[in-house]
Amino acid sequence: MKTLKYVDGNLLLNKQVEVIGHQANCQNTFGSGIARSIREMYPEAYHVDTMCAAKKRNVLGSFSAADINEHTRQKHGTNIRAIFNLYGQNLGTQFKERGGRMTDYDALYMALVGMVKVLKTTDEDKQMFDFCREPVVGFPYLMGSALGGGNWDIVSRLIEVAFDGYENDVLIVRLKT
Repeated sequence: MKTLKYVDGNLLLNKQVEVIGHQANCQNTFGSGIARSIREMYPEAYHVDTMCAAKKRNVLGSFSAADINEHTRQKHGTNIRAIFNLYGQNLGTQFKERGGRMTDYDALYMALVGMVKVLKTTDEDKQMFDFCREPVVGFPYLMGSALGGGNWDIVSRLIEVAFDGYENDVLIVRLKT
C-alpha cells in the first residue's frame, strides 16, 4: 500500500505538486470548499468540468482532467500541470440514503483508479523517454470528508490502495491559515 506524505500549506500553491486530485460533484457547481478556490485560480479545471457536464460525462466513478497552461502556472508560481476532477459525490436523494454522507466511496475509488491509470508510466514509456516519470500528486486533506461527510480514514485508505505501486510521492496537503 502506498504511504501518503502529509505536509502543511496551500495545495493550490505548493511548489512540489505537479498534479492535483480533488473530489468533485456531478452537478458542475464548483461552489464551495477547495473546488471554489480551484475555479478561481485554475479556471481550466472548471471549464473541463463544464464541458463534461454538457456531454453528461461527469458521472459517479468517472473523472475529468484539465491541463494547466504555462501562463496560469507562472501567475501562481507553481508546477501544477494538471487537475483531476474526481466524481465521487452526487447531490440529491443518495445523501439521505447514506445518512448524510454525500461522498460515494465506490465512485471515488473508481475515479482514483482511473486517475492512476492516466498518470502511471509503463516500462515502454520509460525506455522511450529518459525524462518520463510519474508526477508528484497532491490531494487536499479531508477530501470528501469535510463538506462531503465521508470518513477521512476511509478516504485516505482509498487513495493509498489506488496509488499502490505509484513511483512518486503522493502528498496530502493540510491547509494552514
